[in-house]
Amino acid sequence: MTQDNDGHTNMTLDDAFQLGIRLYQEGKKTDARQVFEQILSHAPDTVQVRQVLAVLDAEAGQHAQAMAHLDHALEHAPDDLSLLFDKAQLLTQQGHNHAAMELVETLFAAAPTNQDILNLREQLTAKLGLQGESRRTHALRDELHQLKNQGLADEINKTLSVAADLVADGHSDQAEQLYQTILTLEPDYPPALMALAQQALDQKAFGKAQQLLLRGSEKAQAHPVWQLLLIRAEAGLGEYASARQRCLTTYKQTQDTAFLRQLLVVYLNEANWLEASKLAKQCLRDEPERGELHYAHARATFELLKQHHQFTQDKLTDCYQIHLKALNHVKDKQANTLQAQLGELDWYMGDIEQAQHRLEALLSAQPDDQALRFNLAFVYRTQMAWEKFYQANEAGIECGRRLKYHGNLPRWDLSRPKTDAVLIMPEQGVGDELAYFHNVAMVVERTRKVYVGCDPRLEPLLRQAFPSTEIVPISRTDGKDIFVPEHVLADIDSWIAGGSLAGLCYQHFGRHLYHQTYIVPDVAADAPWIAPLAELHQHGPVFGVCWRSGLAAATRNIHYLVADELAGWIKTMRQLCPNAQFVNLQYGECDKELSKIKKQTGVEIVSLPGLDLKNDFMGTAHTIKQLSGVFTAGTAVHRLTVAVGTPCYVFFAGHQHSDMQTPDAMPGNHEYAFSYPPMLKDKQPLLDAMAHRMVSDLCP
Repeated sequence: MTQDNDGHTNMTLDDAFQLGIRLYQEGKKTDARQVFEQILSHAPDTVQVRQVLAVLDAEAGQHAQAMAHLDHALEHAPDDLSLLFDKAQLLTQQGHNHAAMELVETLFAAAPTNQDILNLREQLTAKLGLQGESRRTHALRDELHQLKNQGLADEINKTLSVAADLVADGHSDQAEQLYQTILTLEPDYPPALMALAQQALDQKAFGKAQQLLLRGSEKAQAHPVWQLLLIRAEAGLGEYASARQRCLTTYKQTQDTAFLRQLLVVYLNEANWLEASKLAKQCLRDEPERGELHYAHARATFELLKQHHQFTQDKLTDCYQIHLKALNHVKDKQANTLQAQLGELDWYMGDIEQAQHRLEALLSAQPDDQALRFNLAFVYRTQMAWEKFYQANEAGIECGRRLKYHGNLPRWDLSRPKTDAVLIMPEQGVGDELAYFHNVAMVVERTRKVYVGCDPRLEPLLRQAFPSTEIVPISRTDGKDIFVPEHVLADIDSWIAGGSLAGLCYQHFGRHLYHQTYIVPDVAADAPWIAPLAELHQHGPVFGVCWRSGLAAATRNIHYLVADELAGWIKTMRQLCPNAQFVNLQYGECDKELSKIKKQTGVEIVSLPGLDLKNDFMGTAHTIKQLSGVFTAGTAVHRLTVAVGTPCYVFFAGHQHSDMQTPDAMPGNHEYAFSYPPMLKDKQPLLDAMAHRMVSDLCP
């Protein structure tokens, strides 16, 4: 103690705490409270004081204030078992049995032999109607009591306590040695096996965890907590079918919703977004305030939307609202994840300023998050903020979103020696590759040899376009590393991702495309589509038409057109240019759409005989070269048309303030991009603007 200048005695905080405890034990609770509250005025984050005040408040029936003290203390000591136990008891007193049970399960996993925890667990399981589980807890308590009578339990409990402290302090190796010591005293002792398994799970050693858990007795393995740990181990090993079955079986036996929530985690881990979304909705009906369920529902809905390209107005709006609701129930990492997804949804829906603000704010707090930085690339591209776009675009390599390739060779740039042999790595879709290859000559002129990796369908085109290079067809599977032939790896000195070429071109030459065109298609003179195409030209200008991607699920995508919308464009074209002819460039199944358009307009979009629009890029390029112009969505047809040099009129979903009447400046020769607000319901003004421009440019 010390004295101030007035002679008053000043106690240390520890002395004051001990005084408060003594007053409490003497029954002087009002005086004790005054002491503890005085301590808080000097040290508001003192965990022990918060805990005692919570007890005093609970005894006084002030449950909300007691819970506030415990939550504050847990913010500073989240793993303190005594705090968690007090919170569980308080929740039980208030009748919040489900929430209390969740905490008790956490406590039980950490201290499975603690009698107080077992007593509370037996009480709660009985209240929740889990009679079988209540009996098993009672039996486990009796079993531990028998061990204690044998004189062994005390030693084991002491060792378990020391081991738990070591784990809390980060000394996992020493803790593991103690747990193993327990197993030498009591082989396959369940709490030790469980603790070791939990430790292995935390270290993502899923196989080790599974082996430990399978050592347990039949009685131990029947315990729900044991089953939850086994499920985590199986899911970590990718044994999803077994994990799902274990969840469903144990839920049927116990009716414990923890197993439905664990099943939800399994669905998320295996990217089964449809089942995850359905189960999250089901669970939310029973537990509408549970944050983890809101998070799972939002995440699964978002991933499902992307997986099936369901970028429709209704789907986007619904997904957005689910995220906003979920944010009221989650925090920290989960909140950041949902905010990042909201930024992407902002971009899809055209709120480009909101997308930029949201994502940049997240990135400022997480500057090393490369996936987040890559998401900003799409925003910057829409804004045509090219320097920012190209910088952010490189983050797609670091986070593995652009391509899966892991090699030790340096990446090529214009500072590399001209003696380099370079591999241009393929990435993303075939349309993206067609855009990247405008810049192959920039590499060829500055290296010893160039290997051009590509989708196998592009090989004939590229052999003809770049005869001095070696074309390397590379098949790819989503999520898997690219396989590069051994002879290529043996020769190359450096590599560059195809999508990085435009950034180098822009940086060094001030343009996006090194060569505006690079494809000069060559096909046999008797190709079956040549004569019908020539015949169409006898009647007027001929326009190629592509209105969506090849995915059937994308037919009502905001980025594309449906048959009724395309029919509106056809009608306007014929009004402005009565002799206009139309050729189908839409790959994939589209016969029903073509038939519907002909019925609505009386105009046939001709499908040329013998032309495989999906696989024969040389034939398709030759056809496009003969056309007066091409009307297209932002697909591979767009990129192929620009590479050939035929006038191209492409429509994109842009942002809320996009000007539909005026095309954006694009880097290709005769490349005109018309953008529109993504949530636009009536696209006819856009289609009319495109028709007027095409007729003005191309119809004599």
